[in-house]
Amino acid sequence: ADFLNINSFEQAQLGEIASMVLDLLRDPKGSAFQERLGGFAEAHGVNVPALKNVSRGIIMFYRGATRHNLMPEQLAEDCVALGMSEEATITLRGAWESNYKSLANVSVRSTLMANQLIDMEWKFGVTAASNELSQVGSTFLHMKLVVDKGDGKREDIFMELTLPQFYDFMANMEKAKTYVDFLSN
Repeated sequence: ADFLNINSFEQAQLGEIASMVLDLLRDPKGSAFQERLGGFAEAHGVNVPALKNVSRGIIMFYRGATRHNLMPEQLAEDCVALGMSEEATITLRGAWESNYKSLANVSVRSTLMANQLIDMEWKFGVTAASNELSQVGSTFLHMKLVVDKGDGKREDIFMELTLPQFYDFMANMEKAKTYVDFLSN
């Protein structure tokens, strides 16, 4: 219900709120969102808690649109389905249309940065004894990957791979690196 209060804002006001929300989603640390929201409420005589509820709804709406990689037309259909006025739909769609590509890039970068490989240790070995004769003399690789999960949290991932599995793993890592390099350029 609070989200539908979006229809009570004038088109220019809603455009300003959408711009603040999109700035927040693009750069959460540098957007000064709370201060800008307070300034908006003061300048337009809007109730701060109601403005925060509407803003929270727009944040969730745009995050969902980013997560599902919605095109502007699809976002407009969702606005109509949620009961937004034509003016609100046009405003939110217009703001989305000029920002959705940069939000998708930010989303990809934050995902990649949150799962960044910090360190890798490996040990190569040969099976010297086993209760299965076919296993004796087979090579293996023990790997320990240290991954940054974001917010200063690290996770150790342990793997034991046969030589063919290791080659497959390396080929997949090369493909992933090529894909990441392509996206970052």
